[in-house]
Amino acid sequence: MDDWALPGFTEMGSLGEGGFGRVVLARHDESAQVVAIKYLYARFAADPRRLAEFRHEAQILSRVSGPHIARLHQFVETPQGAAIIMEAVHGISLKELLGRQEKLEPEAALAILKGSLLGLAGAHAAGTVHRDYKPANVLVTREGQSKLVDFGIAVLAGQTGVAAGTPAYMAPEQWAGGIATPATDVYAATCVFFQCVAGHRPYEAEQTEVLRTLHEYAPIPFGEVPEPVRDLIARGMAKDVAQRPSGAAEFVAELEASARKAYGEDWERNGWHWLAKGAGVLVALSPLALLGAGTAAAPVLAGGAAGGVAAATGGGIALGLKVTAAVAAVTAAAVGTVVVVNANSEDEAPPRTTTLAAMKVDLLTRTEKLNGFDFNGKYVRISGLKDKAVEERVNKALMAPIDGWLTSVWSPGNPPEKEPDGDIPHMSTTAEVLRQDDKLISVVYERSVETVQLGNHGAYDARTLVIDLSDGDVIPTAQLFDNVDGNAERMRMLEDRMYASAKPGECLATPPSEPQHLPARAMSDPYTQDGSMVQAAPAASGMDFHVAAFVLGYPMACNPTTVTVPYDRLLDLLSPRVKKLLGLTSGGTQGQRVKEDDVGAFTITTPEKWALLSSAPIERYLVTADQCTGGGTQPSQCSNVLFSDNSRVDAATPAYEPGKPYNRSNGPRPCHSLGAPGETQGSPVLQTKELRPVGTKKAAYEEWRLTCSGGGTVTQRVWFLPKTQLVIVDEWNTPGLDKILEEARWR
Repeated sequence: MDDWALPGFTEMGSLGEGGFGRVVLARHDESAQVVAIKYLYARFAADPRRLAEFRHEAQILSRVSGPHIARLHQFVETPQGAAIIMEAVHGISLKELLGRQEKLEPEAALAILKGSLLGLAGAHAAGTVHRDYKPANVLVTREGQSKLVDFGIAVLAGQTGVAAGTPAYMAPEQWAGGIATPATDVYAATCVFFQCVAGHRPYEAEQTEVLRTLHEYAPIPFGEVPEPVRDLIARGMAKDVAQRPSGAAEFVAELEASARKAYGEDWERNGWHWLAKGAGVLVALSPLALLGAGTAAAPVLAGGAAGGVAAATGGGIALGLKVTAAVAAVTAAAVGTVVVVNANSEDEAPPRTTTLAAMKVDLLTRTEKLNGFDFNGKYVRISGLKDKAVEERVNKALMAPIDGWLTSVWSPGNPPEKEPDGDIPHMSTTAEVLRQDDKLISVVYERSVETVQLGNHGAYDARTLVIDLSDGDVIPTAQLFDNVDGNAERMRMLEDRMYASAKPGECLATPPSEPQHLPARAMSDPYTQDGSMVQAAPAASGMDFHVAAFVLGYPMACNPTTVTVPYDRLLDLLSPRVKKLLGLTSGGTQGQRVKEDDVGAFTITTPEKWALLSSAPIERYLVTADQCTGGGTQPSQCSNVLFSDNSRVDAATPAYEPGKPYNRSNGPRPCHSLGAPGETQGSPVLQTKELRPVGTKKAAYEEWRLTCSGGGTVTQRVWFLPKTQLVIVDEWNTPGLDKILEEARWR
């Protein structure tokens, strides 16, 4: 039954219900004090996972304290149920306030943000990251205070976890289940602050995957908020954790400095005064206020359990050990076994910190307002290297093309003028990871400036970057090759191979009217402040070259031009070091002939003997065995990878349902990968569920173990990309498939 209640308390009204529990306002019979009690539904009392999560919330609450956090009094666990006894707060949720006011004055929003940030700072000081800061979890009191509630998915700082939180406010690293840091909470708090002053959330989308993409890659919309708080928004919502304030305490200091500068010394008092006009009426309707007027049953507040716990009478309620003993004694007498965790309990050891085991590459956004211009662009950052000193060197090198460029176009002491239309110049970058593995990473940045001060069309250039991951060294283009730079004859050989590799439509595919040749030192002589006439970077199937085409006699419209030369055409020109890094030495797997396959939204590089069959409109097979390409064998019966368009359905091919094994037929799926087409798959067991990269994007990845009717088992691996509705299925344990998908190139 879900009406189990703690003995010794009288319920006075409901504060809200959720999927796993309910929150009530209750009076302790012995002390007459009013508290909020959060109950786990009794039907989950025998569920070890739900019970552990509920117990974890109480343990987290026991670690944190302060005037801006709703305090834990007790956690009680019995065979009949579990309950968290908390401070009741006399106020309303910020969600309720925004539902009535829609938009707040900046001083009022800053005042609320400051109080809840102080609550976060207390949690951060205790080593805890909240992970679910949102309007429903911020309570606003009439006395001029805001409090933070609901630590249900909080973790210790430094831990990884599943992608949990409220999507509208989740930081980029949170979507990927990355390491939780105090800066994760800063991002969410800034999103809420944006909503308070702009009247809407910073990013909005109907599909969760689209919302994730916006949080990870979309520019920060700080132009939609008042000018005095734009820098706070830009700092707090930085895509890169390292670009945000390190925690709530640091952000509070920045907030106060900005608020004083923009709104004067009385900004906080003015903010609460403005709030009192609207919030005071709402607080008067909160459960505790109604109870004080003699109402026995409190109303249910909108916004869920946490958002409706509308707050305390002044300084809170001190239940202490007397209540603990009373609850324990009464409950033990009734049911025999009871576990009580007090607010200061240290019986439970903190969870073990999880560290990253493999390198992770992220494409992030950096946004800055500089002296007379702004920057909003992409950059690449890695994490997870065992050697943190090397990781730091790599990330410093990955940021260098942006740092140097921002100070070279306009020096700090020589800012640009405003544009003719009164706007300021805008600088931006795109970033593409051409190749990544355990040996090297190669990236190309395309940099542009929107301004008439550098010509009618602004300015544009490209910068390649190749980094050896063993030591963090940047490998210049000239060192990718053996005795090419400075050798006119070998430079001419390279030039000829570029022409031979150009595809129709590329500039180099058509000879210029007055051909010229690359200078002997085209790879080392400076052309831009940090680039040469010829820049190169390894990609999946060949070397990408970015060439200042005008030196070959082409018009400036071709400048720079890009061409990819297959590795097998460069083996005699590459340096021994690079051939080793690329696996092109004797026995290396990268030396095999490869080709590009177009699967719709992106292309992949596969061995030449693999074939992408395109006869079926819904399910296409990439067959990986020679015999599959003949006419006698059905592709589904040969080693293959399946690419399925989930946006297309018909009577015989229903849609794939995420969270279930892949099967787009009306009957059971055959066990082809066991060589048993007469047997069918069943008894699915989900073994892995996580996000995995497909190029620069993330796919929902599931790994299922399926038992065939003959007793054998099939491992089915499924990648699902909701935005493009593409499903990728592998039941043959295809070697190298993960790497092929990681190196996919999106259009």
